[in-house]
Amino acid sequence: MKNKARIVILILLMVVALVVSGCQNGSAGDGKAVAKVDGKVINQEQYNKNLIIFKKNYEGVYGTEIWSIDVGGKTFLQAVQENVLDKMISDEVIRQYMDKNKIAIDEAEVEKQYADYKAKTEQQAEIKKFFEENKIDENFIKDQIRTEIYVKKFREEVEKELALDDKKLEAYYNKNIDAYKDVQVKASHILFKTVDDERKPLPADQVKKAEETAKEVLKRVKSGEDFAKLATEFSEDPGSAKQGGDLGYFPKGMMVPEFEETAFTLQPGEISELVKTDFGYHIIKVVDKKSEQKVFEDVKEEIKSKLLEDGINEKIESIKNEKKIEKNMENIK
Repeated sequence: MKNKARIVILILLMVVALVVSGCQNGSAGDGKAVAKVDGKVINQEQYNKNLIIFKKNYEGVYGTEIWSIDVGGKTFLQAVQENVLDKMISDEVIRQYMDKNKIAIDEAEVEKQYADYKAKTEQQAEIKKFFEENKIDENFIKDQIRTEIYVKKFREEVEKELALDDKKLEAYYNKNIDAYKDVQVKASHILFKTVDDERKPLPADQVKKAEETAKEVLKRVKSGEDFAKLATEFSEDPGSAKQGGDLGYFPKGMMVPEFEETAFTLQPGEISELVKTDFGYHIIKVVDKKSEQKVFEDVKEEIKSKLLEDGINEKIESIKNEKKIEKNMENIK
C-alpha cells in the first residue's frame, strides 16, 4: 500500500504540483465561500479538492496519525487547513495582478500540459479512482495548470525587477558574512524520555518521574561528576548512551530547535540546564566548536535563491495590502 501511495504522491507532485492552488469563479453549486479576494470567491468545493490532494500526499508519507500531532497549540491538520487556504489566496492575488498588468498565458501550453498529465495517469487505475471519487475533473486540473503557469510567470517578472547580478549578491554576502560560516558543534547529552518508541506521550506519572530523575542527575553533573559515566548509566538515547552521550559534530538544522538553540549558545566545556524537547528532558554538554568561512562562489546560488524568495514574498504581501481579503475560517473546519 505504501508503494502505491508513493505513486500517487509522485503523480500529484508532477501534475497538480502541490505548490499550486487554483481558484475558479464561485457559484451557487460550489458551496460556501472560504475566502474572497477583492470580491472574487474562493469556494468551499475548490478548497476541499486542494485540501484532499495535500492530505493524500502527507498520508502517503507519514500515515493518517500525523493529523493529530500538536504543532504549537494546534493540530497538524489545522495547520495544513490554514496553509492551504493561505496558498489559494496568494495564488488568486497573483492571478489578479497578472490580469491587471495584462500578462497573459498561452492556453495552448495549458492544453499541452494537460495532455501530458493524461498520458501519465491514463494507466494508473488507483489515481483515476481517487480523482473520480473526489470529483477532481478536467476543469479542475486545467485550472491548476493555468495557475501554475501564472505563478511561474509572476516569479520571472519579480526576478527581472530584482536584477540579482553578482554585484548585488556579493554585497549581500559581505554584509551577512557571518551567516555563511560552516559552524559545527561537538556535544554530548543525557536524555530522559517522556515519549515511547513511537513518540507517544508517556503517562503523567512517568513523565514526572523522568523530570525528577533528570533534575537529580543534573545536580550530580553540575557538582563535577563524570558526564560520560552518568550518560552511560542514565541516558535513554540508545544511539549515544553507549558512547557516553557523545553525539559527535553536527551543523545547524540537524537537531530539534530547542536542543539546537542551547547547543549553539553554549561554549565548549559548558553544561546546560534541563532542556525540554518533544523527546524528553536533555542535559547537554558542549565539547567543541569549529567554524569555517564559506567562499562567495560556493554560496552565490544559495544567496540568489534566498533573495528571490524574499522578493517574491514581499511583492505578494505588498499586493495583498492593496486588496480586500476576507477569510471565512468557519467554512474550512
